[in-house]
Amino acid sequence: MKVNIMGLGGRVERSEDYVKKLLKERLPDDMFFHNIKHTELVVKAVREIGLACNLNKTESEIVIVAGWFHDSGYCYTYEGHEEKSKAIATAFLKQLNADEDFILHVTSCIGATQMPQKPNDLLQQIICDADMFHLSLDQYVSYAENLRKEWHAKTGRSYSEREWILSNVTMLKKHRYFTHYGQNVLQKNKQKNIDRMLTSL
Repeated sequence: MKVNIMGLGGRVERSEDYVKKLLKERLPDDMFFHNIKHTELVVKAVREIGLACNLNKTESEIVIVAGWFHDSGYCYTYEGHEEKSKAIATAFLKQLNADEDFILHVTSCIGATQMPQKPNDLLQQIICDADMFHLSLDQYVSYAENLRKEWHAKTGRSYSEREWILSNVTMLKKHRYFTHYGQNVLQKNKQKNIDRMLTSL
């Protein structure tokens, strides 16, 4: 990966400041799941998984910046938000005179989070696993409930309690982590959530 990182200092911090301000000012109030808390969790997960994957400085900065911007498109559209997120990131990074290769890697990572996830390299695998990091958390049920509220607000979809549990179990079983860390650490914790939901039926 050939990326010129001359003058890259502070780019992660500036991306963080920009996205936090954007989400605060423009994100609709009914984004109960895809909000600043989710974005912060994804960035935290990117750092955790990236550390386990021994990323170098340049790789880390690419995937962290992508983490900040990956859902920024929700400020303007619900369907197809990934393309808008890529456009927002591109415009911002060009203002910082970012290298074209850097921008391409960032936007490719953002695009990889579109469902169904199909990452093409390690950085894309990392952000995909980070975007699904909440599946492995003890608080998964509350995250899922927030997504349920968001879907109802945005699409009108509604579920009975049993339908919701079964749809979650199906999704959790079908989902696969891509990185070694995801497969060996996050998957075990995700399985606990599957077991918990099955016992609640």
